Amino acid sequence: MNLWDTITSASANLWRNKGRTILTILAIFIGAFTISMTLGIKAGVNDYVDKQVKNVGRDDLLMINKAVSDDPNKASDEPKEYTEEQGNAEDSYLLDEKDITKITKIAGLTDVKPAESFSPDYIVGKNNKKFVLSASSTDGIDVDLKAGKQVSQKGDAYEIALAANYVKSLGFANAQDALGKKIRIAASSQATKAQSEVVATVVGVRNPSIVNNGDSVVSKALAEKLIAINKAGLPKGMQNQYYAILATVKNPTENNITKLKEKLSKHGYGASTFADQVGMIHSTVDAITGVLTLFGAIALLAASFGIINTLYMSVQERTREIGLMKAMGMGRGKVFLAFSIEAILIGFWGSALGVAVAMGAAKVVNKVATDSFLQGLDGFNLLQFNFSSVAMIMVIIMLIAFLAGTFPANRAARLDPIDALRYE
Repeated sequence: MNLWDTITSASANLWRNKGRTILTILAIFIGAFTISMTLGIKAGVNDYVDKQVKNVGRDDLLMINKAVSDDPNKASDEPKEYTEEQGNAEDSYLLDEKDITKITKIAGLTDVKPAESFSPDYIVGKNNKKFVLSASSTDGIDVDLKAGKQVSQKGDAYEIALAANYVKSLGFANAQDALGKKIRIAASSQATKAQSEVVATVVGVRNPSIVNNGDSVVSKALAEKLIAINKAGLPKGMQNQYYAILATVKNPTENNITKLKEKLSKHGYGASTFADQVGMIHSTVDAITGVLTLFGAIALLAASFGIINTLYMSVQERTREIGLMKAMGMGRGKVFLAFSIEAILIGFWGSALGVAVAMGAAKVVNKVATDSFLQGLDGFNLLQFNFSSVAMIMVIIMLIAFLAGTFPANRAARLDPIDALRYE
């Protein structure tokens, strides 16, 4: 009996007791479906995050903060003793001009500048309605745009790329209609509370994103103007304090960035790239899907006992048949192979059914998600599958099925042909 004859014979024998076989396959199906769905979510979310990182277009930008604790591994919940040099809790992580000078001297870094934030009061558009505005500067980072162009990082143009949800609220028909239009942004002095308005041009409309927070973004000149309004009237010492410093890495290889982080750490600073920040999203997604995958693994473990039971009962029912095959010259190896193939076929049909249903369900889930809670997140498919992941799931499940089937297959192979022929 050649391999193909063994496979066809095993397939036929598998369906002698259809009810038992179907129930075992369904148990495998549940595990395969669960694992396929969770891995599909993991692939979909991580793919979207990776797309957002690529859209940023910069891997050479370091955000540098003051390291509050010299040894983060020894961080304590106990309150720290006050010293005049350290100042209050907020002062402990603020940076100033001395820090900029210090960081500028570190080899491998260029274009060192403060990462200043501003606080606008409201925005006024075509319909003259006022809306609270959440906005930030891009610091040279490109954002994913629905329409238009990136805001300028040079010159004195006051430009803004609106968040998509502001377009209709400001009185524009759509993203294209907003391009080139004038809007007004108001900001107030933190010291005097005097309010001023700045006229800016809409040059772009950005897509919503789970990586970037979806704020509107403004040009460098507009950011500087709003910062100046916020700081007007403040004492000079308070005007030159920053929460972070930005620096460009001259040669942004992974090795160089790691070395620069170590250098900065020795000087009392912490540093991170944009990829480091979004890496937390990957970690969170991996942790959640890992837990869900565990439930699928438990279902497969339960199903493996079903395989053992199915094949064990098959061996019991076919004892005389096995004895006859061995009496006719069929060796232990071929008997073991025949029952192992039955186990593998159970794994194959269960995993194939689970993956197929998961892929069909993914189309429905993606459609519902896009029309509801993922609305506006262009290019985000919640569930994604590829050939390699599907093949990996099926191979692993078939391997589990094979291992589960080794006990009854080995028992069948070890049967004595004389005793088996006498079996009632």
